[in-house]
Amino acid sequence: MNLRRTKFTVSILSVCFLILFCAKVQVKQFYLLNYSPSVSRDRLNPSAYPCTIRLREFDIEEAYSRPQIVYRQSPFQLRYYVYRVWAVKPQRMVTDLLHKHLLVANLVSNIVRRFDEGNRPDYEISGIIEAIEEYDSEEFWFAHVALRINLTRVRDGRLMYTRRFDHRKRVFQQEPEYVVREMSALMEYIFTQAIHDFDAVLSSEYGTPLPAVNEDDQKIKETIIPTIPLDSTVIEEQ
Repeated sequence: MNLRRTKFTVSILSVCFLILFCAKVQVKQFYLLNYSPSVSRDRLNPSAYPCTIRLREFDIEEAYSRPQIVYRQSPFQLRYYVYRVWAVKPQRMVTDLLHKHLLVANLVSNIVRRFDEGNRPDYEISGIIEAIEEYDSEEFWFAHVALRINLTRVRDGRLMYTRRFDHRKRVFQQEPEYVVREMSALMEYIFTQAIHDFDAVLSSEYGTPLPAVNEDDQKIKETIIPTIPLDSTVIEEQ
C-alpha cells in the first residue's frame, strides 16, 4: 500500500514538473517612447533666440512613477502590467524627448539640464506628468497622455507660460506596443505645440526680425491708403 502511494506521489510530481518545464516562461518586455522630431517651418524667428534655457526633469504623479506600464478600464481603478515595463523612468523619458525636440527646433542658442552646466540659464522649462497610460473601454483601446508644461523667467521668477495638455488617441491594434506608438505620437504633437508657444513668448521678449522688403514693392505699398471695414469681426480661438 505504501509502495503504491509512493509511486502515485512520484507520478503526480513528475506530471507537475513536466507542466512547469513545458509552460511558457514569461519574459519582461521593455518599451520606450520615441519619435523623430521635424523642423517647424512656421517659426516667428527662424534663428535661435540668444538665450539659455534650463530643461528641468519633469515631475510625475505618484501613481505613474514606476516601471510598470499603467492601464485602466475605469476612472476609479488603475492596473499595472507585470511583464510590460518602461525601459527608462517615464519622467526621464519624457524629458529626454523634449530635449531632443528642442535641439532639432533650434529654438535657443543653448539648452542645459543643470544650473552648473555651462551658461547661467535665462529661462527654465518644467512640467508634471499627470497621466501616461493605456485606457481600455469595452470596445476600444486608447493611449492617454496628460501633462502640464511651464516656462519661467529665471531672473525674476516670473511664470511666462503654462499650459495643460490632455489627449487621447485610439489604438487600432490592441497590443501594448501599439499603445506606446500612439503615446509617442501624442508626445510629438504636444511638444510641437509647446515649442510653437515658446516661440511666441520668446518673440515677445526678444522681438521678431522684420522680413526683407523689395524697394519696388515698398513704393507700391506707400501709395495704398489703409482702410478699416465698417463691420470687422475678430474671432478668438477657444
